[in-house]
Amino acid sequence: MRPAAEAPTSTVVDCSGVGPGGITRVLTEIVRFWPGGHRLELVAVPAGWDVPDGVEADVRTASRQAGGRGRSIAAATRALRQATAGLDPATTRLLSLSPSIAVAGSRLPVVTVMHDLAFKLWPHDLSVAVRQYRQASYGMAVSRSERLLCVSARTQHDLLGVYGVPAERTRVWHPGSDVAGIPGELPAALRGRSYLVVPGHAAHKGVELAVEALAEHSQYTLAVLTGGQRVEAFERAAAASPAADRVVFLDRLSDADYLATLAGAAAFVMPSHFEGYGLPAAEAMRLGTPTVISPDPALHEATGGGAIRMATWTGAALAAALRALDTWKAPPAAAHRGWRQAAEELAGHVGVRFATARRQPVPEAVPQPGEG
Repeated sequence: MRPAAEAPTSTVVDCSGVGPGGITRVLTEIVRFWPGGHRLELVAVPAGWDVPDGVEADVRTASRQAGGRGRSIAAATRALRQATAGLDPATTRLLSLSPSIAVAGSRLPVVTVMHDLAFKLWPHDLSVAVRQYRQASYGMAVSRSERLLCVSARTQHDLLGVYGVPAERTRVWHPGSDVAGIPGELPAALRGRSYLVVPGHAAHKGVELAVEALAEHSQYTLAVLTGGQRVEAFERAAAASPAADRVVFLDRLSDADYLATLAGAAAFVMPSHFEGYGLPAAEAMRLGTPTVISPDPALHEATGGGAIRMATWTGAALAAALRALDTWKAPPAAAHRGWRQAAEELAGHVGVRFATARRQPVPEAVPQPGEG
Protein backbone atom coordinates (compact mmCIF):
# COMPACT_ATOMS: atom_id res chain seq x y z
CA MET A 1 0.00 0.00 0.00
CA ARG A 2 1.19 3.50 -0.77
CA PRO A 3 1.93 5.80 2.15
CA ALA A 4 -1.05 7.79 3.45
CA ALA A 5 0.79 11.08 2.89
CA GLU A 6 0.72 10.65 -0.88
CA ALA A 7 -1.61 13.04 -2.67
CA PRO A 8 -4.79 11.50 -4.12
CA THR A 9 -4.70 11.08 -7.89
CA SER A 10 -8.44 10.44 -8.25
CA THR A 11 -11.65 11.51 -6.53
CA VAL A 12 -14.98 9.71 -6.51
CA VAL A 13 -17.83 12.23 -6.26
CA ASP A 14 -21.10 11.21 -4.63
CA CYS A 15 -23.86 13.29 -6.29
CA SER A 16 -26.84 11.43 -4.79
CA GLY A 17 -27.79 14.48 -2.72
CA VAL A 18 -27.67 16.88 -5.69
CA GLY A 19 -31.06 18.27 -6.66
CA PRO A 20 -32.47 21.45 -8.21
CA GLY A 21 -31.04 24.81 -7.18
CA GLY A 22 -27.60 26.11 -6.37
CA ILE A 23 -26.16 22.67 -5.58
CA THR A 24 -26.51 21.69 -9.24
CA ARG A 25 -24.38 24.67 -10.19
CA VAL A 26 -21.81 23.58 -7.61
CA LEU A 27 -21.60 20.20 -9.35
CA THR A 28 -21.28 21.76 -12.81
CA GLU A 29 -18.63 24.31 -11.93
CA ILE A 30 -16.36 22.14 -9.82
CA VAL A 31 -16.37 19.54 -12.60
CA ARG A 32 -15.60 22.26 -15.15
CA PHE A 33 -12.63 23.60 -13.18
CA TRP A 34 -11.31 20.54 -11.35
CA PRO A 35 -7.53 20.44 -11.84
CA GLY A 36 -6.23 18.81 -15.01
CA GLY A 37 -4.25 15.60 -14.63
CA HIS A 38 -6.67 14.18 -12.05
CA ARG A 39 -9.56 11.79 -12.42
CA LEU A 40 -13.13 12.48 -11.30
CA GLU A 41 -15.60 9.60 -11.19
CA LEU A 42 -19.17 10.84 -10.72
CA VAL A 43 -21.73 8.61 -9.02
CA ALA A 44 -25.52 9.25 -9.05
CA VAL A 45 -25.55 12.49 -11.06
CA PRO A 46 -29.02 14.00 -11.76
CA ALA A 47 -30.78 12.40 -14.72
CA GLY A 48 -30.70 15.49 -16.96
CA TRP A 49 -27.22 16.71 -16.04
CA ASP A 50 -24.33 16.59 -18.51
CA VAL A 51 -20.59 17.14 -18.13
CA PRO A 52 -19.94 20.80 -19.05
CA ASP A 53 -17.71 21.90 -21.90
CA GLY A 54 -14.10 22.77 -21.25
CA VAL A 55 -13.34 20.28 -18.48
CA GLU A 56 -9.67 19.88 -17.61
CA ALA A 57 -9.78 16.70 -15.51
CA ASP A 58 -10.49 13.14 -16.67
CA VAL A 59 -14.24 13.03 -15.89
CA ARG A 60 -16.28 9.83 -16.01
CA THR A 61 -19.93 9.31 -15.13
CA ALA A 62 -20.44 6.00 -13.33
CA SER A 63 -24.21 6.24 -12.69
CA ARG A 64 -27.24 8.51 -12.68
CA GLN A 65 -30.12 9.09 -10.29
CA ALA A 66 -33.23 7.09 -11.15
CA GLY A 67 -36.64 6.63 -9.57
CA GLY A 68 -37.68 8.02 -6.19
CA ARG A 69 -35.42 8.95 -3.29
CA GLY A 70 -35.29 5.42 -1.86
CA ARG A 71 -34.39 3.79 -5.16
CA SER A 72 -31.85 6.50 -6.00
CA ILE A 73 -30.04 6.17 -2.66
CA ALA A 74 -30.01 2.38 -2.83
CA ALA A 75 -28.63 2.53 -6.38
CA ALA A 76 -26.05 5.16 -5.37
CA THR A 77 -24.91 3.01 -2.45
CA ARG A 78 -24.37 0.05 -4.79
CA ALA A 79 -22.66 2.25 -7.37
CA LEU A 80 -20.29 3.68 -4.76
CA ARG A 81 -19.47 0.21 -3.53
CA GLN A 82 -18.65 -0.87 -7.09
CA ALA A 83 -16.78 2.32 -8.01
CA THR A 84 -14.57 2.27 -4.92
CA ALA A 85 -13.98 -1.46 -4.47
CA GLY A 86 -10.28 -2.18 -4.54
CA LEU A 87 -9.25 1.49 -4.63
CA ASP A 88 -6.40 2.55 -2.38
CA PRO A 89 -7.56 4.96 0.37
CA ALA A 90 -4.11 6.52 0.26
CA THR A 91 -4.60 7.78 -3.29
CA THR A 92 -8.37 8.15 -3.67
CA ARG A 93 -10.91 10.27 -1.81
CA LEU A 94 -14.70 10.26 -1.74
CA LEU A 95 -16.23 13.73 -2.05
CA SER A 96 -19.93 13.91 -1.17
CA LEU A 97 -21.52 17.08 -2.53
CA SER A 98 -24.32 16.91 0.03
CA PRO A 99 -24.98 14.65 3.02
CA SER A 100 -26.14 11.23 1.86
CA ILE A 101 -26.63 7.79 3.33
CA ALA A 102 -25.03 6.40 0.17
CA VAL A 103 -21.50 7.00 1.49
CA ALA A 104 -22.03 3.94 3.67
CA GLY A 105 -21.30 1.96 0.50
CA SER A 106 -17.62 2.99 0.47
CA ARG A 107 -14.64 2.52 2.79
CA LEU A 108 -12.74 5.49 1.31
CA PRO A 109 -12.03 8.60 3.42
CA VAL A 110 -15.00 10.97 2.99
CA VAL A 111 -15.15 14.75 2.67
CA THR A 112 -18.72 16.12 2.73
CA VAL A 113 -20.00 19.54 1.64
CA MET A 114 -22.56 20.88 4.13
CA HIS A 115 -24.93 23.45 2.61
CA ASP A 116 -27.32 24.20 5.45
CA LEU A 117 -29.19 22.75 8.40
CA ALA A 118 -32.57 24.02 7.30
CA PHE A 119 -34.26 20.71 8.10
CA LYS A 120 -33.46 21.45 11.76
CA LEU A 121 -33.70 25.24 11.85
CA TRP A 122 -36.42 25.96 9.23
CA PRO A 123 -38.41 22.71 8.82
CA HIS A 124 -41.81 24.31 8.16
CA ASP A 125 -42.22 23.26 4.52
CA LEU A 126 -40.67 19.79 4.85
CA SER A 127 -42.61 16.53 5.10
CA VAL A 128 -41.97 14.11 7.94
CA ALA A 129 -40.34 11.69 5.48
CA VAL A 130 -37.91 14.34 4.21
CA ARG A 131 -37.00 15.43 7.74
CA GLN A 132 -36.38 11.81 8.74
CA TYR A 133 -34.19 11.18 5.71
CA ARG A 134 -32.14 14.31 6.30
CA GLN A 135 -31.76 13.44 9.96
CA ALA A 136 -30.27 10.09 8.89
CA SER A 137 -28.12 11.49 6.07
CA TYR A 138 -26.68 14.33 8.16
CA GLY A 139 -25.99 11.89 10.98
CA MET A 140 -24.14 9.70 8.51
CA ALA A 141 -22.13 12.66 7.21
CA VAL A 142 -21.15 13.78 10.70
CA SER A 143 -20.08 10.30 11.81
CA ARG A 144 -18.47 9.13 8.56
CA SER A 145 -16.64 12.20 7.21
CA GLU A 146 -13.06 13.00 8.04
CA ARG A 147 -13.79 16.63 7.11
CA LEU A 148 -16.97 18.68 6.72
CA LEU A 149 -16.84 21.63 4.34
CA CYS A 150 -19.40 24.30 5.23
CA VAL A 151 -20.49 26.70 2.48
CA SER A 152 -20.69 29.52 5.02
CA ALA A 153 -19.50 30.43 8.48
CA ARG A 154 -23.19 30.43 9.39
CA THR A 155 -23.47 26.72 8.48
CA GLN A 156 -20.24 26.00 10.36
CA HIS A 157 -21.74 27.74 13.39
CA ASP A 158 -25.00 25.77 13.04
CA LEU A 159 -23.08 22.49 12.74
CA LEU A 160 -21.35 23.20 16.02
CA GLY A 161 -24.57 24.21 17.74
CA VAL A 162 -26.76 21.34 16.48
CA TYR A 163 -24.28 18.46 16.26
CA GLY A 164 -21.42 19.65 18.44
CA VAL A 165 -18.91 19.20 15.61
CA PRO A 166 -15.61 20.82 16.70
CA ALA A 167 -13.91 23.43 14.53
CA GLU A 168 -10.94 21.17 13.74
CA ARG A 169 -13.24 18.86 11.74
CA THR A 170 -14.77 21.67 9.66
CA ARG A 171 -13.66 24.26 7.14
CA VAL A 172 -15.55 27.07 5.44
CA TRP A 173 -15.60 26.72 1.66
CA HIS A 174 -17.41 29.42 -0.33
CA PRO A 175 -18.75 28.58 -3.82
CA GLY A 176 -17.81 30.76 -6.80
CA SER A 177 -20.14 33.40 -8.18
CA ASP A 178 -19.22 33.92 -11.83
CA VAL A 179 -21.93 32.91 -14.31
CA ALA A 180 -20.46 31.56 -17.53
CA GLY A 181 -21.98 31.76 -20.99
CA ILE A 182 -23.67 34.13 -23.39
CA PRO A 183 -26.99 35.62 -22.22
CA GLY A 184 -30.06 34.17 -23.88
CA GLU A 185 -33.47 35.79 -24.17
CA LEU A 186 -35.71 37.39 -21.61
CA PRO A 187 -38.98 35.53 -21.00
CA ALA A 188 -41.71 37.17 -23.06
CA ALA A 189 -43.60 38.30 -19.93
CA LEU A 190 -40.67 40.52 -18.91
CA ARG A 191 -39.78 42.18 -22.16
CA GLY A 192 -40.19 45.95 -22.08
CA ARG A 193 -40.79 45.97 -18.33
CA SER A 194 -38.78 47.09 -15.32
CA TYR A 195 -38.75 44.00 -13.13
CA LEU A 196 -37.48 42.49 -9.90
CA VAL A 197 -36.30 38.88 -9.68
CA VAL A 198 -36.87 36.67 -6.64
CA PRO A 199 -36.06 32.95 -6.19
CA GLY A 200 -39.26 31.07 -5.40
CA HIS A 201 -38.75 27.30 -5.57
CA ALA A 202 -39.07 26.67 -1.81
CA ALA A 203 -41.24 28.04 0.99
CA HIS A 204 -38.36 29.59 2.92
CA LYS A 205 -37.51 31.99 0.07
CA GLY A 206 -39.86 34.70 1.40
CA VAL A 207 -41.66 35.45 -1.86
CA GLU A 208 -44.75 36.52 0.10
CA LEU A 209 -42.69 39.46 1.43
CA ALA A 210 -41.72 40.46 -2.12
CA VAL A 211 -45.37 40.32 -3.20
CA GLU A 212 -46.33 42.54 -0.26
CA ALA A 213 -43.57 45.05 -1.06
CA LEU A 214 -44.57 45.13 -4.73
CA ALA A 215 -47.82 46.89 -3.87
CA GLU A 216 -45.78 49.96 -2.87
CA HIS A 217 -43.65 49.94 -6.03
CA SER A 218 -45.98 50.16 -9.00
CA GLN A 219 -43.08 50.68 -11.43
CA TYR A 220 -41.96 47.04 -11.11
CA THR A 221 -43.08 43.60 -12.22
CA LEU A 222 -42.04 40.74 -9.94
CA ALA A 223 -40.52 37.69 -11.67
CA VAL A 224 -40.60 34.59 -9.46
CA LEU A 225 -38.05 31.94 -10.43
CA THR A 226 -39.76 28.64 -9.62
CA GLY A 227 -37.25 26.30 -11.25
CA GLY A 228 -40.30 24.26 -12.21
CA GLN A 229 -41.31 23.83 -8.55
CA ARG A 230 -44.39 25.90 -7.77
CA VAL A 231 -45.09 26.85 -4.13
CA GLU A 232 -48.84 27.12 -3.59
CA ALA A 233 -48.51 29.60 -0.73
CA PHE A 234 -46.71 32.04 -3.03
CA GLU A 235 -49.34 31.68 -5.73
CA ARG A 236 -52.09 32.35 -3.19
CA ALA A 237 -50.27 35.43 -1.90
CA ALA A 238 -49.90 36.75 -5.45
CA ALA A 239 -53.54 36.11 -6.31
CA ALA A 240 -54.69 38.02 -3.20
CA SER A 241 -52.39 41.00 -3.83
CA PRO A 242 -53.56 44.29 -5.38
CA ALA A 243 -50.46 43.90 -7.57
CA ALA A 244 -51.49 40.44 -8.81
CA ASP A 245 -51.27 41.51 -12.47
CA ARG A 246 -47.60 42.39 -11.95
CA VAL A 247 -46.47 39.02 -10.57
CA VAL A 248 -45.05 36.53 -13.09
CA PHE A 249 -44.19 32.94 -12.18
CA LEU A 250 -41.45 31.60 -14.44
CA ASP A 251 -40.83 27.90 -14.97
CA ARG A 252 -37.35 26.42 -15.30
CA LEU A 253 -35.05 28.63 -17.40
CA SER A 254 -32.06 27.57 -19.43
CA ASP A 255 -28.71 28.76 -18.09
CA ALA A 256 -28.53 31.36 -20.89
CA ASP A 257 -32.03 32.71 -20.21
CA TYR A 258 -31.36 32.73 -16.46
CA LEU A 259 -28.27 34.82 -17.12
CA ALA A 260 -30.24 37.26 -19.29
CA THR A 261 -33.02 37.52 -16.72
CA LEU A 262 -30.62 38.15 -13.85
CA ALA A 263 -28.52 40.70 -15.76
CA GLY A 264 -31.56 42.65 -17.01
CA ALA A 265 -33.32 43.03 -13.68
CA ALA A 266 -33.82 46.37 -11.94
CA ALA A 267 -32.92 44.43 -8.80
CA PHE A 268 -32.48 40.92 -7.50
CA VAL A 269 -34.28 40.37 -4.19
CA MET A 270 -33.73 37.49 -1.77
CA PRO A 271 -35.94 38.04 1.31
CA SER A 272 -35.28 34.48 2.51
CA HIS A 273 -36.22 33.38 6.01
CA PHE A 274 -33.24 31.00 6.03
CA GLU A 275 -30.22 30.33 3.80
CA GLY A 276 -27.10 28.23 4.08
CA TYR A 277 -25.28 30.54 1.66
CA GLY A 278 -27.32 32.32 -1.02
CA LEU A 279 -25.52 31.63 -4.31
CA PRO A 280 -28.06 33.47 -6.54
CA ALA A 281 -27.47 36.70 -4.61
CA ALA A 282 -23.71 36.36 -5.08
CA GLU A 283 -24.25 35.69 -8.80
CA ALA A 284 -26.49 38.74 -9.17
CA MET A 285 -23.89 40.97 -7.59
CA ARG A 286 -21.20 39.50 -9.82
CA LEU A 287 -23.30 40.64 -12.80
CA GLY A 288 -23.66 44.14 -11.35
CA THR A 289 -27.38 43.73 -10.64
CA PRO A 290 -28.54 45.70 -7.57
CA THR A 291 -29.21 43.15 -4.84
CA VAL A 292 -31.50 43.26 -1.80
CA ILE A 293 -31.31 40.60 0.91
CA SER A 294 -33.05 39.68 4.15
CA PRO A 295 -31.28 40.00 7.53
CA ASP A 296 -30.15 36.36 7.20
CA PRO A 297 -26.43 36.15 8.17
CA ALA A 298 -25.52 33.70 5.39
CA LEU A 299 -26.80 36.10 2.73
CA HIS A 300 -24.77 38.90 4.28
CA GLU A 301 -21.75 36.61 4.14
CA ALA A 302 -22.38 35.51 0.53
CA THR A 303 -22.66 39.10 -0.69
CA GLY A 304 -19.65 40.32 1.26
CA GLY A 305 -21.68 43.00 2.99
CA GLY A 306 -22.27 44.74 -0.35
CA ALA A 307 -26.02 44.14 -0.77
CA ILE A 308 -28.85 46.33 0.49
CA ARG A 309 -30.09 44.63 3.64
CA MET A 310 -33.66 44.57 4.93
CA ALA A 311 -34.00 45.72 8.54
CA THR A 312 -36.53 42.99 9.41
CA TRP A 313 -38.35 40.08 7.77
CA THR A 314 -41.37 42.13 6.67
CA GLY A 315 -42.81 43.38 3.41
CA ALA A 316 -42.50 46.94 4.70
CA ALA A 317 -38.77 46.44 5.31
CA LEU A 318 -38.32 45.13 1.77
CA ALA A 319 -40.29 48.06 0.34
CA ALA A 320 -37.99 50.42 2.24
CA ALA A 321 -34.88 48.59 1.01
CA LEU A 322 -36.08 48.90 -2.59
CA ARG A 323 -36.24 52.67 -2.16
CA ALA A 324 -32.47 52.59 -1.60
CA LEU A 325 -31.73 51.13 -5.06
CA ASP A 326 -30.85 54.50 -6.57
CA THR A 327 -27.84 54.85 -4.27
CA TRP A 328 -26.55 51.25 -4.51
CA LYS A 329 -23.08 50.76 -6.01
CA ALA A 330 -21.79 47.43 -7.28
CA PRO A 331 -18.66 46.14 -5.52
CA PRO A 332 -15.48 46.03 -7.66
CA ALA A 333 -14.97 42.90 -9.74
CA ALA A 334 -11.95 41.97 -7.63
CA ALA A 335 -14.27 41.45 -4.65
CA HIS A 336 -15.97 38.47 -6.30
CA ARG A 337 -14.87 34.86 -6.02
CA GLY A 338 -14.53 32.86 -9.25
CA TRP A 339 -15.41 29.21 -9.74
CA ARG A 340 -11.86 28.29 -10.75
CA GLN A 341 -10.59 29.59 -7.43
CA ALA A 342 -13.41 27.80 -5.58
CA ALA A 343 -12.77 24.49 -7.39
CA GLU A 344 -9.03 24.67 -6.72
CA GLU A 345 -9.66 25.30 -3.04
CA LEU A 346 -12.15 22.44 -2.85
CA ALA A 347 -9.64 20.12 -4.51
CA GLY A 348 -7.10 21.20 -1.91
CA HIS A 349 -9.50 20.32 0.90
CA VAL A 350 -9.95 16.85 -0.62
CA GLY A 351 -6.17 16.47 -0.79
CA VAL A 352 -5.42 17.05 -4.47
CA ARG A 353 -2.13 18.90 -4.92
CA PHE A 354 -1.29 20.95 -7.96
CA ALA A 355 0.93 23.84 -8.82
CA THR A 356 -1.73 26.54 -9.30
CA ALA A 357 -3.68 26.01 -6.09
CA ARG A 358 -4.55 29.25 -4.31
CA ARG A 359 -5.64 28.93 -0.70
CA GLN A 360 -7.83 31.75 0.52
CA PRO A 361 -8.54 32.92 4.07
CA VAL A 362 -11.97 31.99 5.39
CA PRO A 363 -14.07 33.74 8.02
CA GLU A 364 -13.93 32.33 11.53
CA ALA A 365 -17.21 33.73 12.80
CA VAL A 366 -20.76 34.29 11.65
CA PRO A 367 -21.35 37.89 10.48
CA GLN A 368 -23.78 39.62 12.79
CA PRO A 369 -26.72 41.79 11.72
CA GLY A 370 -25.56 45.31 11.02
CA GLU A 371 -21.96 44.45 10.14
CA GLY A 372 -20.59 45.74 6.84
